[in-house]
Amino acid sequence: MASDIAGKLVVVLERAVTAPEVMSALRYASTAAAMDMAVEVHAVGASVALLRRGAEAGDAAWQAALAQSLELGVEWFACPQALTGHGMTQDDLAGGVAVRGAASLLAAGMAPGGRFMVF
Repeated sequence: MASDIAGKLVVVLERAVTAPEVMSALRYASTAAAMDMAVEVHAVGASVALLRRGAEAGDAAWQAALAQSLELGVEWFACPQALTGHGMTQDDLAGGVAVRGAASLLAAGMAPGGRFMVF
């Protein structure tokens, strides 16, 4: 479905730290991406643990939603400080997830047409 919506949606996962809590954010992110809007999801704080390779492996709904969002072009990022705080590195992240810090998150959301959603 094409859209006249320009800009970028920046979804921040700050308090959503379990797969069920993040599913709502993923619905918005995937819907916006399906509408041809650029979408970034930034995991900060404890939410980075969900992006560990194999995390929530038993949760088929979470795995399917993450895969679908990536297929739709949603870009996923993990906060480097949060990774360090959880004893993780980029090598621990699921495929398709990159590392970017706060400056990148703010620049994307504050650019013309940028929008934030915080979960």
